[in-house]
Amino acid sequence: MGLARLAALGVAFALAGCVTTENSLSQNDIASMKLTGVTVSFAPEPNIQFEDGIRAYATAKAITDDEITAAANTPEGKAFVRNMLAPRIKAGIEQGMAGQLIGSRPVRIDVVVKSFAIPSAVQRILIGGQRGMVADANLVDARTGALIIAYPNLAVVLAVGQGLAGIAVQAVIDNASQQSPAEKVVGTYGQNYRDWLLRRA
Repeated sequence: MGLARLAALGVAFALAGCVTTENSLSQNDIASMKLTGVTVSFAPEPNIQFEDGIRAYATAKAITDDEITAAANTPEGKAFVRNMLAPRIKAGIEQGMAGQLIGSRPVRIDVVVKSFAIPSAVQRILIGGQRGMVADANLVDARTGALIIAYPNLAVVLAVGQGLAGIAVQAVIDNASQQSPAEKVVGTYGQNYRDWLLRRA
């Protein structure tokens, strides 16, 4: 991923994080709902920066280090990374919503990912970068597919250490955590959506 695109991704996170959507659902509406599923898809040409996925693709295809960047930018490489990332996002949202929405009306959360970034240590030394995700979260009627309420461009941005010293400190923090950086991002997204939907924010 080029430096200009990485910089643009950082701006997208910053701008998306400034927007808050109003929750127009009443408490009775919320209490009547029962969550029956979560789906994850991707917007056309999403900005995805997920090194674990790229490395996994390279391993699966026996791609050498000098060919990784080019291979990861192919349609097959991008699809592999998205397919690896999607269940992680689904699991994070399901975890965030666990035990909530236990009424009788079946509903589903459809998430459309626009950006997802776990910047590498090298990037954070050279130009900086934050971990984050931007995605539309649509609550729909599970029977009809009708939209109930949408939260477009819901963003999560997690600050991480920058520069050589920051990288060293962040590595200690990451190694001590039971969650991977990607799990922290999607877990926070799930929690933030839950708090917004249930009016806890």
